[in-house]
Amino acid sequence: MAILHNATILAIVLTASIISSSALQFSVNRRDWLLGSAATCSSALIANSVLPASASQYCASGIGDGCNDLAEGNDFIKTLQEKSAANKDKYTKEALNAYYMKNYPDFFASSGKKLVRKPDGSFILLDEAEIDRLSRANKLSTEMPRALKGRVTDLTQKPILVLKE
Repeated sequence: MAILHNATILAIVLTASIISSSALQFSVNRRDWLLGSAATCSSALIANSVLPASASQYCASGIGDGCNDLAEGNDFIKTLQEKSAANKDKYTKEALNAYYMKNYPDFFASSGKKLVRKPDGSFILLDEAEIDRLSRANKLSTEMPRALKGRVTDLTQKPILVLKE
């Protein structure tokens, strides 16, 4: 749990006192003064907030200096971090493919081209004539994207054209 340091509390008090002294110098109604002081105090809190010591160390996908601190000696957490580290590349590739399939098909459709996934997982752009030729040769199939390790059909994405070998 992050604890505010004396410097942060001092910054809040100073900010509030500056606001209150400026309110005396100018003609400001109470509501405007209260809104201004709340906004300034909250921004001072955000700007001067202190993160816990373990948050300064990086741990993502089970990789980083902060992973041991986050695990706190718990073997189960360490096992999960190891699994995450082992699958990091796979999950990154899945996320990138999902991004491609959510954003690029409509962009390329305006120019008459479609994204087609190759057997190695990479993508190629083909025009309508090439897609028709490959479809007639039975070299293309349609696949629905899956999520959650293949257990669920991802309906946020469009069907994918897949090039057969």
